[in-house]
Amino acid sequence: MNKEKIKKIAKYTTNILGIISMLIAGINAVDGITIPYAIQIVHVIAVIQGAIGTYLLSGKALESRKEEKENVKD
Repeated sequence: MNKEKIKKIAKYTTNILGIISMLIAGINAVDGITIPYAIQIVHVIAVIQGAIGTYLLSGKALESRKEEKENVKD
């Protein structure tokens, strides 16, 4: 799998996890509906999103650093 495809999947995954997290938090806030461990689930989703975001940002940082080095050589 190439790097661009992995980045695209990671971005969609982050968005989907955000939607799931909002649904869990929203449904849990309704009177009479309780999702067991809802807050813990939302926290775990936030950690996963953070890890994916860090991966995406580190890739951007490495690419921009590489481009800077190439521009200095020219």
